Amino acid sequence: MPKIPEYPEFAKHPRIPSLVALRWLIYVSIIVVIAPILWMWLDPNSYSYLNTNVLVERFGGFEGLVWWQRILGFLITLIPGLLFTTALCALLPLIRSAESGNWFDASSERYCIRAGKLLLWHAFANWISQTLLVIVLTSSNASGERVLMLSIRSDDLLGLIPALMALAIAHMMRVGREQREELNEIV
Repeated sequence: MPKIPEYPEFAKHPRIPSLVALRWLIYVSIIVVIAPILWMWLDPNSYSYLNTNVLVERFGGFEGLVWWQRILGFLITLIPGLLFTTALCALLPLIRSAESGNWFDASSERYCIRAGKLLLWHAFANWISQTLLVIVLTSSNASGERVLMLSIRSDDLLGLIPALMALAIAHMMRVGREQREELNEIV
């Protein structure tokens, strides 16, 4: 009977089930964020059964869009989603670092800062994308029928909370690491 190989690095740091679950939640979230954007622009008729409150429908619908409006509209709605999924992907090395027991390393702090900054950019892009989308959707309208929409919704402000939390956690990691280094110098 063949001998089963041993992996000492896994014996030292067993996988934490909550971190494994968090990793899978990140993978599922990436799909949940990107799939509706693709679905909305590739097949708007079937997407309208799922979500009837689409900004495109309020400004003439998908049928009235020319090819360049479709492309720009798709890109405008895709950019916030890509920023959010990139922020989620920035959390994956942080999870791997935590699984190996390196909670307060400088690398963990950098991963957390990167995720926080990407989430800040996502919040800004999500806010500005609504305005840009309305400009693109109404740009082929006759003069006087074009629309400029500026709005700040509660979900735009709520998007700042995870970003600020990630930056606060990174700050706490830095303070914890500095205190640990100070204690190591004393001892």
